[in-house]
Amino acid sequence: MSSPDSTRHKRFTFDDYSLEEVPITERYGLYNLFLTLSASFGAIAVLFAGGVLGGGLNFVGATIAVLTGGTTVLAIIGALSGAIGAYSGLSTYVGWRFPFGRAGGKILGFALITITTGIGWFAVESWFFGVVMNEIFPHNPFFSVWAAALWGGALMILSTYIGYRALSFLSYFILPQHVWLVAVGLLLAISIHGGWGAVLTAVPKSHMTLTEAITDTVGLYIAGSLIAPDITRFARRARDAVTAWVLHMYVFYPFLILGAVAIVLLTGSVIITEDMLKLGMGVGVLLIIVLGQWIINTVNLYSGSLSFTNAVPIRRDYSSVIIGIVGTLLAAYWGYTAGASLAPFESFISLLGSLLPAAGGSVFAEFFVVKPYLDGIKDPKQRFKLEAGKEYPEVNLVGLLSFSIGAIVGIFVPIGIAAINAILTAFAAHLLLAYIFKKAHMKYEFGKYVYRGGVVR
Repeated sequence: MSSPDSTRHKRFTFDDYSLEEVPITERYGLYNLFLTLSASFGAIAVLFAGGVLGGGLNFVGATIAVLTGGTTVLAIIGALSGAIGAYSGLSTYVGWRFPFGRAGGKILGFALITITTGIGWFAVESWFFGVVMNEIFPHNPFFSVWAAALWGGALMILSTYIGYRALSFLSYFILPQHVWLVAVGLLLAISIHGGWGAVLTAVPKSHMTLTEAITDTVGLYIAGSLIAPDITRFARRARDAVTAWVLHMYVFYPFLILGAVAIVLLTGSVIITEDMLKLGMGVGVLLIIVLGQWIINTVNLYSGSLSFTNAVPIRRDYSSVIIGIVGTLLAAYWGYTAGASLAPFESFISLLGSLLPAAGGSVFAEFFVVKPYLDGIKDPKQRFKLEAGKEYPEVNLVGLLSFSIGAIVGIFVPIGIAAINAILTAFAAHLLLAYIFKKAHMKYEFGKYVYRGGVVR
């Protein structure tokens, strides 16, 4: 007969503690966190972003944009998010119950992550996987766009079903191969096209301002920075999560994006995979597409499944299959109806996704200021702590109002970087509103529910 503890462990084998704190026995150290974060958030998307930068900036300008702008901003945001995840052990969306209430967190998580990332971008990336596979193997029915989108999406669903352990396992292969392939491509491009001097003197085909470049580098990673708790909740210590994120932002991210910039400047095409094909790296391009798309889309679906489980009473592993199937069928449909433009849909989910920074501002304010200084909870491990049998609010009006104010500013204010505007505005609004409501003894939390542990409900 199995013990209660072993039964509990089996129940969460694939559910990945989606609605409760990850126990310390299931957490990992710095090395694992660094590999998993770097591979999960930094694979193929960073290479294509480097292609965009290389098409509009010279190498020195791109380096300034990446190191002094995007990397520093993203390192700070991801470190703050990662620390919250490690301290609380909770997924991004369960943690949102504190600044927004359970109902507010469910609605925001479902709209901002399940729809945009778990279904929307999962479908777009699966479709893109099918497009690239069809370009590499154009005359094989198995690699037609719709067919490749189907079996590619199925692979991604499988690894998401398994959960963090699958992401961790894949990272041990994907991170080294990306570093190696970019290094090989860079050395080939330099040796063929005139050395480092040619990199430094190469002129881009179009023009991009430094502000635009910084905005693009921040926009590329802002969502990943804010949902970092989905990964860092598996960190043994908060400093491991922070160190892993900062190292990956200052070591791995600049190497990939600036390596791609150099290759693009030397070879001429802004599509990095085309440049690598020109350099004779056919197998390398295939590896980048297959493994890079695999883990990036696995993370899309993984975060979507955590958000879905927080909103709907179903286990995380089952939710990953449900929303993964929806996304895969969408991708296959787009592939079958070749020529149909995805631009309207991409614009729609991009708009919804641009609201995420405002949510991050409210979360930061609640965790780092309101809880310790207005509520007196100094221990960071207790600030976002869910205790079985304790009552918590369904709606937190302060969080929802501050999110709304930050979102409006992020969308409609044309000056500066929209994501940063939204974060800072929501942060300031949350602090001001919380202070006013508390000092005036005005009620801002409504409805009550009793937390009953990590059971699906």
